[in-house]
Amino acid sequence: MGQPPSTGAHRAGSQPASGSAALPESQADSGLAHAADLTTGLAISGAPLERFPGAAVIVGAKGVALDANAAGEPIAQLLRAGAGEELRTAIASAQQGRPAQVNPLLINAGQAEGAAGLAFDVAILPWGEGATVLLLARDITLERSLRAALIESRQRYKDLVEAASDFSWETDAQGRFTFISSGGALGYGAAALVGTLARDLEDGGMAGGDSPFTTRVRVQESELWVRQPEGDSACLLATALPLFGSDGTWRGARGLCRNITAARRHEARLAVDRHRERLIAYILGILRDEMDPAQVLSAACSALVPALPASGAAIYRAEADGRLSSAAQAGELPGEAAMAELTARVSEIESEAEIVQDEEAGGGVLFGRATHFQETCNGVLCLWRAGTATPWSQEDRSLLAEIAGQIGLTIRQLARQEELEKLSLTDALTGLHNRRSFLGELERRYPRRAAWHGGAALFFIDLDNFKAANDRHGHQHGDFVLMTVARILRDLSRSRDLAARLGGDEFALFVEDIGLTTARSKALEICRAVADLHHLSGDGDHPLGCSIGVAYCRPDGDEAIGEMIERADGAMYEAKRRGKGGVEIVEPGGKAGAA
Repeated sequence: MGQPPSTGAHRAGSQPASGSAALPESQADSGLAHAADLTTGLAISGAPLERFPGAAVIVGAKGVALDANAAGEPIAQLLRAGAGEELRTAIASAQQGRPAQVNPLLINAGQAEGAAGLAFDVAILPWGEGATVLLLARDITLERSLRAALIESRQRYKDLVEAASDFSWETDAQGRFTFISSGGALGYGAAALVGTLARDLEDGGMAGGDSPFTTRVRVQESELWVRQPEGDSACLLATALPLFGSDGTWRGARGLCRNITAARRHEARLAVDRHRERLIAYILGILRDEMDPAQVLSAACSALVPALPASGAAIYRAEADGRLSSAAQAGELPGEAAMAELTARVSEIESEAEIVQDEEAGGGVLFGRATHFQETCNGVLCLWRAGTATPWSQEDRSLLAEIAGQIGLTIRQLARQEELEKLSLTDALTGLHNRRSFLGELERRYPRRAAWHGGAALFFIDLDNFKAANDRHGHQHGDFVLMTVARILRDLSRSRDLAARLGGDEFALFVEDIGLTTARSKALEICRAVADLHHLSGDGDHPLGCSIGVAYCRPDGDEAIGEMIERADGAMYEAKRRGKGGVEIVEPGGKAGAA
């Protein structure tokens, strides 16, 4: 730099220029005198440097600030306070003829009066001859503040974006990712996604609209299912804006995505739990409100089909001999072979089992669960999903385990009810129908007599000399005789025939689809079988036997049931009157005849 102008130099004892701070007198006298000796015009006040738009400071030997304009006064104060080590080093370099620079020069509180938080870009130049240097500085305090504010603003924006979403993105007009936030997305690295088509990531698209990655309208928090690297699906909540060029041409989109998979799965689990609670509550309501256990099982099957959902449902109950019989069914079920295989497998392991049918066999998954009462398997609950229906999940199995417990209790209630009904309708000693159940079943069948392929016969049977056997050998012997006669009637009857003990030593038998000749033969056969019990008689003079009265009726008759009963009873007494061990048959209209 050339020589400075030689105007306005300070002298010892002169007043400092406006904006300059007075040096200690000894320093001022020595420094200024030295400067005057070196060259003229080293002062700033009144010289062109006073109008310099930045800070200007003249520094003499030993880093003493000789003069400064108003803008440079904070730097001068820094030097006078003995601070600014980096600046002093740069001044020493300039005093050796090597220009130097300090950027930035920071002046903090306590280093210069009123100069807290200032920053300068300082150039230090040799000035004149000797050790004098000129400092020219630009105040960069505002610039640094603006830069810091900008950096802070960008960081704040970045923090808010990251807090509001899991990742941000941008796509081009081809739907390829051009930007992914540095953390990547869904387990993919950012580099792995940039350049790939967004649609390759999607798994089912966006609920209710187009993909946010290629949208041409604003998208606000819409759900999108995508594929993760492991193949699992994830649910994203996407917000996106379309991007348009200055000419209005669409050029892509940008937006934010938040992974809400955990929330959706939690909601799904809650929905399953609520569904389970509703279904169990419904079935428990049926159990509470329905008095008939058989109706409970039927209603439970009907409820399970739409609720699970399933194609069909069936409940099997274990009989006394261990066989399984159908108790209720609803919907469509696979073939009997598959059902038999499943129920056998479940009842064997007393737990649960599953059979998957291939597509050629109709396809589907058959699931079975054992039912229990007091730790004993008493049935099987079967569910069928046909075709490509959803397999039975762990949630399904857990739900059916709870329902199976209630069904096991209902099956037990049904068995108990049947036991009570059987006791109320059965003679306790012989196991045959008692009078009430026999007459009730006779009234139920008799109106259907037009459907009989032949006639029907009502047998009234009265034992001969039973009292003598009972009196001689005791009641236990008499009970044995009665049970033996009951066995004879069962052996000589078909499964659909009605056999009963009417009371005491009186029995009855009702046989449908039988001709008159066959009815007569059956009566004689019963007589001979009972007569073979002579060894159980009281004595030889009073042998055991029976007298039988038969009321025969035809399908086209209009006789009342009471009249048929009276005919059978009258015929039995007629057989006794004629002589014990006989058979009397009475046809409709009162026509009688001995067999």
